[in-house]
Amino acid sequence: MPMAQDRRDYPATIRKRLTERWAQRRLGKIDHERRVCEIACTLFDLTHSFHRLDARDKRLLELASIAHDIGRKVDAKHHPLVGSKMILADTWLPLNESERRSIAYLTRYHRGAVPEVGFDEILTATENRRRMRLVLAILRAADALDGRQLQAPRLVFALLAKKLSVTVYLEEDTSKARRFFKRRKKFRLIEDVFGLKVGVEVQHAHAVHTVS
Repeated sequence: MPMAQDRRDYPATIRKRLTERWAQRRLGKIDHERRVCEIACTLFDLTHSFHRLDARDKRLLELASIAHDIGRKVDAKHHPLVGSKMILADTWLPLNESERRSIAYLTRYHRGAVPEVGFDEILTATENRRRMRLVLAILRAADALDGRQLQAPRLVFALLAKKLSVTVYLEEDTSKARRFFKRRKKFRLIEDVFGLKVGVEVQHAHAVHTVS
């Protein structure tokens, strides 16, 4: 009788689908996580000349985008720490041990203070810590551009020399939404490690048309 294929060897699309299923069982809805994944991939592609990361790093970014808020139903206040522990402990996820530590690291520090390279409690010498810091910068920026409790915005990105310009179009232009999308702290890491200036403008989307 042939042995069942190890989930860690599945194609990337199936591993992402399995991770989504795992997250959905624990969170219920994962609309925010899917939007963060889409934004993160857009940022990854747009800023590639600054980070030079590869396809493997992008796959880790996708999986971390889906998993980053996994601890919310257990402890919303401390969900980055709780979520990272859940990822490290759950062997059902289709991850090898290095991937598991990397995604736990990205989950742990997607919010709050970020330790200097080599001073976190999760990654080991087998992981490329500097590359993970670059991936983390993208995840934090993507998470800052979608609010779980807010309407999903329409986003327009432009990279001009060393400035990343983001225009956030809101159908309901509320003061709460403006405060959320104008926060600066989650863009500091991407500015520091990429050498980019991030500018965010919030507009009321009376009508938005794009022509390609």
